[in-house]
Amino acid sequence: MIIVLAVILIILLFVIGGERGIVTFISFCFNVVVLSISTMLLSWNWDPIIVTFISCFLICYITLCYQNGENSKTIASFWSVIIVLLVLFALSYYISYESHLGGINDLLRGEDELSGLSPDININMAKISVSMIITGLIGAATDASISVSSAVYEVFKSNRYLSFQELFKSGIHIGSDILGATVNTLYFACLGESLTLFILYKNYNYSILEVINSKAFFQEFVYIIFSCISCILVIPLTAIFISYILKKPEKFKKFLEDDELFPDLNEESRRG
Repeated sequence: MIIVLAVILIILLFVIGGERGIVTFISFCFNVVVLSISTMLLSWNWDPIIVTFISCFLICYITLCYQNGENSKTIASFWSVIIVLLVLFALSYYISYESHLGGINDLLRGEDELSGLSPDININMAKISVSMIITGLIGAATDASISVSSAVYEVFKSNRYLSFQELFKSGIHIGSDILGATVNTLYFACLGESLTLFILYKNYNYSILEVINSKAFFQEFVYIIFSCISCILVIPLTAIFISYILKKPEKFKKFLEDDELFPDLNEESRRG
């Protein structure tokens, strides 16, 4: 059944997306490989923080630069997401240790014990929780960032005389328009994944206070909050980066050789 679904996915990507759809599928496969290798390294007791940062760096590059090429949009999005990841790495690390957040919640631990599985796996679960938070938010941050940079790019393409401030304001307005939909998407995605958890709370007659103080609920809530924070932070950062790159392309000519907006810059790079 999985093979059938995969074939349907590939066919739809090719029919609707054409060549870009195939590139999307290839980049998806690369991301799966990166995550698989990261999981293996974590199981071999490599430091979760270092492994997660490197894997997220690679996933960002594959998703943005490999899939769409190196241009002003992808460069602005890439560095915006990386900066947000660095900020949220520090914040999530602090939250995880202060709240004693673990990668396996109390309900799952109880199920594992009933199945005869030991919860003692000799891995720092606070660091694993940081890895789970960061890996979970990278998709949302990348999506919000490339949406803003692409929109500002098209605005500048239509009017080359806009100033840095005007481009930045356009990015903020565009970001505020997509923010509501993005936050709701994240909320309902996490809610759908946690539906079984809420059914368990109902069947076990948990009170509202018990649910709020449950580590399992707290973990799910933290994932939602961090994903939303990443989308909020990445919008102004992306607006700043893309506006600066579009107004000062000569400083980034090394990365803009294939950018259609700057043919003169491209010709100059080839001569150099």
